[in-house]
Amino acid sequence: MPEASDDRTDGGGAGDEGPADRTLVHQRPYDPDGDAELTVEIVYAVAAAEGVPPVEVHSPSLYECVDVVAIEDAFFGPDVAGASRAGLGNVEFRYRDYLVRIRSDGWIQVYESG
Repeated sequence: MPEASDDRTDGGGAGDEGPADRTLVHQRPYDPDGDAELTVEIVYAVAAAEGVPPVEVHSPSLYECVDVVAIEDAFFGPDVAGASRAGLGNVEFRYRDYLVRIRSDGWIQVYESG
């Protein structure tokens, strides 16, 4: 599993700033070629933001809030020719008391109200 980080800025640049009214509380990289699933990485990121073990992040179900498979396919899945799609952009959704941002460069960012 990739190592978590709260202070890395890899991939940062113009337009990658977080929401102005929110505070970044945790971020971790997702490696689409690694063994961990995006769903698992999101749960680990939210758990780290809350300061709880990942097994305590179970309600509501992540699948009730967002279609993780669609995000993974859009950003990291193969295109029609079979090459990596390499989508660009961000997807944001609310989960528990957080705004979760999935970036196309693989970073998962968890924000709370500022």
